Amino acid sequence: MISAFLSAARTAGVLLRSPELAESWTKPSALAEFRVSGLAGHLAGQANVTRFLDVPVPADAPVMDAVHYYAQHGGEVDVHSENNTRIRVLGEEQAGRSAAELADRYDDTVRTVAARLEGLAGDRLVLMFNRWVLPLDQCLTTRIIELVVHTDDLAVSLGVPTPEFDPDVVDAAVTTLARIAVAKRGQLPVLRALSRRERADRVATAF
Repeated sequence: MISAFLSAARTAGVLLRSPELAESWTKPSALAEFRVSGLAGHLAGQANVTRFLDVPVPADAPVMDAVHYYAQHGGEVDVHSENNTRIRVLGEEQAGRSAAELADRYDDTVRTVAARLEGLAGDRLVLMFNRWVLPLDQCLTTRIIELVVHTDDLAVSLGVPTPEFDPDVVDAAVTTLARIAVAKRGQLPVLRALSRRERADRVATAF
């Protein structure tokens, strides 16, 4: 999963260096209440997994996978909630003063993360956001989903084509999103959405 994560991060980085990002920096994004700058900062923050590697894991904490991580807290629809407001504020802080500055910091982050991840076992436990314990591979799966989804959000915001991710990245994201959707919506809506659009009459999204 390390290879897929780094591939996703590098693909996202191409969009962070696009001239359209600098031109649209202060404009509204495709996401409600998010400026383009804040969305770009939020996207860039998904590559920084060293913050999860540098904290001790509680010995008695329950371990979850990526599906349960999202099923328990993801998909909040109130854009004005305390959590979503905090995410937007943090995105602006991560964005910094300009698109060029953000891109430089992002490239440095990806290089640092790649060095830190080298040789680490996929079953190594990490503590995410001081709350949730996941094996490293599952942690990276959540970051792959964030990178893929928010790269698309940013591309739509900029009016440019969404970059194509490597097949192993797409496989990790789509497989996990489908499992999250089943956990949230049930089997039948997801099966019908994927196989029988004439009977796909219920929401079957992961978020």
